[in-house]
Amino acid sequence: MSATAIDHAKSVDPAIGRGLAQLREVSGKIAGRIFYGTMLRSMRESVLKGEYGHGGRGEDIFAAQLHGIFAERLGAAKQNPLAESLYRHLENQQANITRSRLQGGG
Repeated sequence: MSATAIDHAKSVDPAIGRGLAQLREVSGKIAGRIFYGTMLRSMRESVLKGEYGHGGRGEDIFAAQLHGIFAERLGAAKQNPLAESLYRHLENQQANITRSRLQGGG
């Protein structure tokens, strides 16, 4: 959505601005949980546990929780190309919907 289209949509309906902010937040959560969470789970399930640098039984028990926190933080990072790409795609879809509504299409 271009800057002028965004500004116009916000002036027509301020809820669109709030919706875009929520969309950005959700895009980060999706990127964190689906991509980073899956990657960390794959790493956790690998058999590459050496004699040194492994946290023992405690790491085995709590690694999933720690990786969940890592995934959330990675998804919420400001410079997250995955979340940004997802956000831009969804923003363009929202712009198309808004344009069609403004033109009387629904």
